[in-house]
Amino acid sequence: MFENYDLFSTLIQLHAGGVAKLVNRRDAPGLWTVGAFHAESDRAVHSDVWERHPGGHEILVVLSGELHVHLRDEGHVVTLTAGRSFLVPPGCWHRLTVGEPGDLLSITPRAGTEHEKAVV
Repeated sequence: MFENYDLFSTLIQLHAGGVAKLVNRRDAPGLWTVGAFHAESDRAVHSDVWERHPGGHEILVVLSGELHVHLRDEGHVVTLTAGRSFLVPPGCWHRLTVGEPGDLLSITPRAGTEHEKAVV
């Protein structure tokens, strides 16, 4: 019941009724998930892939380092440093790049997520 876990190697699924479950990163959750990621390079954040989440806002929180959130349709880039966050609007195509290696926390609505290869 009381677990100490590594958020960098697991995900938390958020369910109705306030229930949270730990799941393997390889599982395809299809729900809201909370996860942490080491953003060592552009490859670590899949900078060559656009994604969007039609099911809701994605919350990005930079714990350390510097990340850039690229918003495709707006042609805008948002720079986030340690302690800063950004709400990606539902259905907004976005991708990340690393300005300075660090750690990222994301809260993501997984259902219906789409990906497209970016031309970089």
